Amino acid sequence: MTTQTTNYTIPLVYLASFLFLFGETLQPAPRIAIYESIVCHQHYRSSGPHDCKIAPVQQELAFLGGLERLSIIIPSILAIPFAALADRYGHSIILAIAVFGVFLEDGWPFLVCWFPDVFPIRLIWLHFIFSCVGGGFTVVVTLLHVIIADVVSAEERTRMFFRARAAGVAASILGYAASGFMMKVSTFLPWGVGLGCLVLGTITSGLIPKMTVQDHSTSRDADKSVESWSVASSMKALKNVAKLLVGNKQVLAMLILVFFCQLGYDSVPSMLAIYISKRFGWDFSDASFLSSLEMSIEFVALVVILPALTSGLPSAFRKLSTFAKDKAFAQGSLVALAIGTLCLGFAPVVAIAIIGIVVLALGTGQDSLTRSMATDMVHVSDLSTMYSAITMLRAIGGSISGPIYAWLYTAALKHKGENWLGLPYLVAGSLFVVALGLLMALRDPEKDKMNTTEDEAREPLLA
Repeated sequence: MTTQTTNYTIPLVYLASFLFLFGETLQPAPRIAIYESIVCHQHYRSSGPHDCKIAPVQQELAFLGGLERLSIIIPSILAIPFAALADRYGHSIILAIAVFGVFLEDGWPFLVCWFPDVFPIRLIWLHFIFSCVGGGFTVVVTLLHVIIADVVSAEERTRMFFRARAAGVAASILGYAASGFMMKVSTFLPWGVGLGCLVLGTITSGLIPKMTVQDHSTSRDADKSVESWSVASSMKALKNVAKLLVGNKQVLAMLILVFFCQLGYDSVPSMLAIYISKRFGWDFSDASFLSSLEMSIEFVALVVILPALTSGLPSAFRKLSTFAKDKAFAQGSLVALAIGTLCLGFAPVVAIAIIGIVVLALGTGQDSLTRSMATDMVHVSDLSTMYSAITMLRAIGGSISGPIYAWLYTAALKHKGENWLGLPYLVAGSLFVVALGLLMALRDPEKDKMNTTEDEAREPLLA
């Protein structure tokens, strides 16, 4: 790919990421509010103002949202075969199809809720069928990172990942804030605008220059892997994931770490609005502003705090390998995530909850840092497979987190008092502690290579 093409590839990736995440973050708060309104109306079977915060309504609402998230676990397994298609026919083409699939996935519940007297509310669970078009969210995230990794050098990789994440965070800040304002007009308005942004994201993704694995001469194995695509080649790609795990405890630990991180982090978007609304009596539109606050701190961390820390590091630290530096920052990120979620779970007053949200947001670099670390842990020919495995595990973690946190929240509702309501966040904090332990156990691949070389050099001497 030429330098001129690269110059506008990255901006288009940032724009596609912005439109996609802006459209997605406009929707959660109004969707929860609409779901609650429908469930509440069906519970009382009469019109007029009702107390929708009663346990039966809240339990059904948590169950509804939990199963909705769980249903996307099915299309998440399509990440690897769609990545294979992207390698052969072009990353931007499959990316555009995947974004459009997300549009269809979000459009189906909109249709169900628009006609609540026609469609039973639980039909929203069928939305996962539409995400099979392109592979949905999992494929979108994978391909955005693969495109960036393809067009930048290893030295710039982490920085570009941070920038891509910052573009997404900026979109989320605006999305959550705009959602709260739009809901004052109509609960359906932000949801509809979000769908429109996904259409624009589809168009932008299609404008990214076509690029395939055959466009690069990274390795012969990579070229061979895209000679043809079929069900058999998809199964072969799945086997490649298993091969990465056989005899490689490093990769296995990294994938488990990624899974726990996603499982813990997903407690924030899936439960924050419901939790804050119930525990502190806030409206859903007001609770949406807390999500915007969390994203604002994330943005500051990505564009100000992390770059400042990097530039102000001691010279001895700068001499460390990219993996070692990423690992150090990732450890700090996981500590912030653990402290933040535990504060959120224990919070007796909303001020402590807000402090927890702020601290939690400081751990935003975890995703980009672990992806960068994973890049150094595998051969370049396995990079696409590793990224797909990471994104697939994140999708699975995000899927099963819904029913897990819904069950924990429902169990907490059965206990008297407000202290139990933070149970989902206490569990999430524990998951981050476990992930931190796994991260600390990871070794620097460069040191392993040096040790192996030294051992091989000693063998002739010992002989």
